[in-house]
Amino acid sequence: MGSSMDEKVVAVIMVGGPTKGTRFRPLSLNIPKPLFPIAGQPMVHHPISACKRIPNLAQIYLVGFYEEREFALYVSAISNELKVPVRYLREDKPHGSAGGLYHFRNLIMEDNP
Repeated sequence: MGSSMDEKVVAVIMVGGPTKGTRFRPLSLNIPKPLFPIAGQPMVHHPISACKRIPNLAQIYLVGFYEEREFALYVSAISNELKVPVRYLREDKPHGSAGGLYHFRNLIMEDNP
């Protein structure tokens, strides 16, 4: 095994989906809750920014059940801004937190983070 300087770190942020989080309505009817602005940035931006401070961060995955088109512009913009690849992984059906991680386990682990 290489030194800790060589180890890659992958962050996974669970963003949920439109079938849950009904207490946030009506605010979430037009915009996915993770993209709702809090302190001038989409809600999901705050944990993503925190992840950027992790040494050797190689990739950030957002896992959820929203339509990919709802996250496409944000994912592209934040990837360019932070200079770290951010990718949205859409579940085929709501699997829950552990189920979402399990469903995408091979993709998340493909570069041996």
